Amino acid sequence: MKIRSIKAIVVPALLCLSLLSACTSVPISTMWKLRNFDPFEADPSGIRIAVITDEIVQLEDDAVSLELGFRSADSHYNFNTAAKAKVKANAMVDQLGQYKQDSQRITLFYLSGNATDEIRLAQNRLRIIKQNEIQGEGSLGINVHVGCFNGAKPETILANVYAQFSPDQAYTKMVSNIDLLGQTDSSDDQFWHECPKLNSTTSSQPATK
Repeated sequence: MKIRSIKAIVVPALLCLSLLSACTSVPISTMWKLRNFDPFEADPSGIRIAVITDEIVQLEDDAVSLELGFRSADSHYNFNTAAKAKVKANAMVDQLGQYKQDSQRITLFYLSGNATDEIRLAQNRLRIIKQNEIQGEGSLGINVHVGCFNGAKPETILANVYAQFSPDQAYTKMVSNIDLLGQTDSSDDQFWHECPKLNSTTSSQPATK
């Protein structure tokens, strides 16, 4: 079984900037914008993750998660924290409207409750690592785990993923034109499947401009 996730970028504040996954297309502009980004400076409750997909695709709560991790050079300090995000119902994402085609939808996610606590704990660990000048590689990841589609199964499910790390910052494109369906084995129908008929107009269809 292949990994059903999108790995975004290595956090430049801790070491260097490089790709975590060969199957991920990270825009050069993203690398430049996040060159001074410190993951422990962001308030988890203010983080927003926007996924642009074809309108037939439906993403529900917990379909997206944010990861913070670290691997020390001597392998003594290794951890990876993944916090699942919730759909922000009826969200307006005016900043991203210019990037959405008529046949696409924007689904916005946010962290809440236990998810924000998990990220804060990971941030505290990263602070200690930085204060002690431990050498290693930090990582920031955005994962799209599961979803459904309305109608016949498409050949591909392409997505662009954006993130906003604080309300006063613009959205940054994290992943470009990733094939979500291609990240799973053909036998993994439990991860991408046809949406239940009664579930085709749920909160995962937020209004967008």
